[in-house]
Amino acid sequence: MNTISKNNFMSDILKSYPETTDRMNLLALLPCPLKLPLQEAFSKFVQKNNLKNLEYLIEGNANNQYSYYSFVEQLEDIDEIPDIVISPGINSFYYKNFVDKFIDKGLFVSVSQNTPNNLLSQIGVNDPGGNYTVIAMNLLVMVVDKLKIGNQSIPQSWGDLLQPEFEKKVAIRGQNNSFCETTLLTLFKQFGFEGVRKLGKAVKYGWHPSQMAKLAGSNSNDSPVISVMPYFFTKTIKHKENVEVVWPKDGAIISPVTMLVKADKAKELKQITEFFTGAEVGRICAAASFPTMHPEIDNKLPQSANLNWIGWEFIKEYDIGGLMTDLNRQFLKAFI
Repeated sequence: MNTISKNNFMSDILKSYPETTDRMNLLALLPCPLKLPLQEAFSKFVQKNNLKNLEYLIEGNANNQYSYYSFVEQLEDIDEIPDIVISPGINSFYYKNFVDKFIDKGLFVSVSQNTPNNLLSQIGVNDPGGNYTVIAMNLLVMVVDKLKIGNQSIPQSWGDLLQPEFEKKVAIRGQNNSFCETTLLTLFKQFGFEGVRKLGKAVKYGWHPSQMAKLAGSNSNDSPVISVMPYFFTKTIKHKENVEVVWPKDGAIISPVTMLVKADKAKELKQITEFFTGAEVGRICAAASFPTMHPEIDNKLPQSANLNWIGWEFIKEYDIGGLMTDLNRQFLKAFI
């Protein structure tokens, strides 16, 4: 068993693929809250099962993830991809270039063994095409600063954020010219390009969620009135007495954590994929406020929690990469 170093991320990834066929590769690009607990659990699993023919990297650095997604967009050969890839969000693995060359040709197969609990079954998170395996979900909710909302009504749905009274009062995840893809896609699905432009008017800050959590309820001059952040980060807010966590009536936005498994390696990789779809990983994800697909796991969501999933029909209908370019462009026209 070999772990890949992180000194030179891309070169190590590319060099990790052995020329011989008796080796296996795994790359897990994980949200920060899942990186350390899953890395520790997987390391113990690898040692316990003596998986000496496995090379793997579990990575939680967002900048490294972006560099890898840029590489994925240019891929021509499936041999340049690890046997298993786990990644968060609607990223380059959903873009037309990748879908046309690899997904539509059946080169990746879903390995889910789980019938999800009732809530998740109702919203159709499992891929009906049998290509992607969703192992967990990052949920985006609203956090309202009660010290700053004043006499304004607390928003109850995503559409409420598009009203003029919330212009330049909202923070979402973003950096440079790229903003949270699942937020933009969901608002586009519900309200079209006009809704995305209105969101651009509403947003004042493009931040990492940790920065939102740090300032929420702090009464700082720089803190936003409303922050759109992962449910996990609401647990880390220091000034909880000054905020209200809002589960929108139209549902917390789902950003999936997806596993891709090469179809011709699925049987050989079964022991590993069963680990990532199993109860132990399910418990780890649920404990980090990432609902899991495993039916035996209590995700501990509020009873009234609704979830908002853009759906596989939407993903298959659009050129997601091209659409994201358009959505960021429309958003930025109003944001700047």
